[in-house]
Amino acid sequence: MATEDTKKQIIEYPVPILSGTYFDLTKFDFSFKDICIYDVQSQAFEKYIQDLQPDNECLLNFIRDLQKNIHSEYEKKYAIVKNNPRKDFNYQDILNVWRLLLIIYPSNLQIEHVINYYEQDGFIENSSMSYYENRNNGESLFALEEDVPEVNEFSKRYFDRLNLQNYIGVAIENYLTSYMASHIHYEYLTLCIALESSIYGNQELTYRLRRTVAVLCGKDVFNCNIIYENLNKLYTLRSKIIHGEEYRIDKVIEYLNPLRAIVSRTIIELMIHNISSNKDLNDIITKLGFGDRSKITADWKSYKLNMSTVVASNWHELS
Repeated sequence: MATEDTKKQIIEYPVPILSGTYFDLTKFDFSFKDICIYDVQSQAFEKYIQDLQPDNECLLNFIRDLQKNIHSEYEKKYAIVKNNPRKDFNYQDILNVWRLLLIIYPSNLQIEHVINYYEQDGFIENSSMSYYENRNNGESLFALEEDVPEVNEFSKRYFDRLNLQNYIGVAIENYLTSYMASHIHYEYLTLCIALESSIYGNQELTYRLRRTVAVLCGKDVFNCNIIYENLNKLYTLRSKIIHGEEYRIDKVIEYLNPLRAIVSRTIIELMIHNISSNKDLNDIITKLGFGDRSKITADWKSYKLNMSTVVASNWHELS
C-alpha cells in the first residue's frame, strides 16, 4: 500500500484531446499561459508525446489509431498542452482554454479523450487514456480567419479577469453545464439560469433581465429592442416549462440556439466590463438606456469574436 508520502510525490499531467471543430485551433495563441494547441496528426504533437515519455508504444499506438480515424479536415482532433508541464502545471488553465473557445463559439467542441501522465520522483512512470462519450449533438465549431486576432487579444483579458467564484463565473458554469443536460428542456432552463446570474435580487426578474441583457449586448437602440423582445418570447417559454404548463417542444428546439447565442454574448460583455458584482452592474445599467453599452465602463471595447452569435443575438427576430 502506498504511504501518504508516496502519494504526495505523484503528479498528474492531463492532456485533453478535442473534437468537434471545422477550424484549425492551432491558430489561436495561448502562449501567454505557456499553453499550445497541437493538431493530433502533426509531427510536433508526436514529438511532444515522445519527449514526455519516450518509447511508450501503447500510448503511441493510441495516438496513431486516433490519427488513422481522421479521414478529412472536418474530423480533425486537437490537443491542449502545457509547453513545459513540469513548470507551474495548472490543469484548470488548460480546461479554461477549451471553455473560452466554447463560450465564444457555441458548438460541438468537446473533450473526447484525456491522456494522463503520472510523474513520481521526477520521472513519468506511466500514462493512461480516457474516453468521454459524445453528449452534444450541436454543430461543429466554425470560425473565420479574421476572428483570430480578436480572439487572441480577448483571451488575455479573459484569463486576467476570470473568477469562477463571482456572478460571471456562475454564468459561465451554468452555460457549460447546459451542454451536459440530459434533456433539451433542462438545457434550455440552464441557459436561462446563466442569464439570471447577471441580475441582483428577484423582484421584476424578467423585466430587469430583458433590459440588462439588451443594454449589455445590443449594438444600438434597434438591436437592443430586438434582444428585449426576443427575451420576452424566450422567457415566456421558460415560464411554461418551469411551471409545468403545456409547451411546444419544437419551440424549445427553435429557440435553443438563439438563446445560447445571447448567453454567449452576455458572458463576453460581462468579461469585457468586469464589474465586481451584479448589484453594481444593475445600478449602472439602471441609469443607462438602449444603445449605451459603451458607457457601462470606461475601458469597454467592442469585440465581434464570432459573427454568427452577433447576428443571432442582435439581428434575428424570433417568431
